[in-house]
Amino acid sequence: MPIEVHFKSLYPWAIQPEAYKVDRPGSRKDAQIYEDNFRFVRTSRVPEHCTPWIMGQELGWRVSSPVDITFSPLEQVEVDGIAEAQEIGKVTNLSELWLRRKSQIATAKSNWLHLYQFKGGQGWESMFLPNGVGTVEWRLGWSVDIPQGYFLLVLPGETTMEGVEILTGVLSSSATDRMSENGVSLAMKPTTTVTIRRKQPIARIVLLHADSLRARSTHSGYGEWPTSDGRSGISEGESTPVNVLE
Repeated sequence: MPIEVHFKSLYPWAIQPEAYKVDRPGSRKDAQIYEDNFRFVRTSRVPEHCTPWIMGQELGWRVSSPVDITFSPLEQVEVDGIAEAQEIGKVTNLSELWLRRKSQIATAKSNWLHLYQFKGGQGWESMFLPNGVGTVEWRLGWSVDIPQGYFLLVLPGETTMEGVEILTGVLSSSATDRMSENGVSLAMKPTTTVTIRRKQPIARIVLLHADSLRARSTHSGYGEWPTSDGRSGISEGESTPVNVLE
């Protein structure tokens, strides 16, 4: 039976990840039109006719932005978690403090950081949480249930977003279980001022089995084969070189 991954919207504004399908019939139809009607030009050597490319495009699910938003870089300084707010403000010249576990993140004031507060179970909640070194957690408003022993690989989207860096990461089934109440969040870093639209793809998630994380590699040189202990040996039919001039 196929492995099932279940997505759930936690808020009305959430956009669940969706599988992407390449328009292969449309591409074949276009190629036939060119073949039937033009003397020279053809469109048969296009990505939509390449199976490895198609499989790569359709792997996993695409994650979209739930809001229209203009990002800008966010200056951040990590400081001690029990340091006094006034002293931190003096030495960092930054106006806001966010408590993150044992540390506090001092940030410059930024309108986009506060503009997208949403109605949650505990009142108004922040969609974006400063995470250190210029990054933030982007809360997307949906949860995901994956089988035990599986992981979710988070990747940047297929289309490069100038000004926003989506950090690659791996979420275990235990991590997604912990996110079931507040929803999945992605780590991202604005690098310049840029506007992103609601429903615009921003990232991709791919299901991985635990064996993928435990896989190891062996290497052999030209004319060699890997032995059972992972080291290289001489391939069958060859002998160890001997210096005949000695």
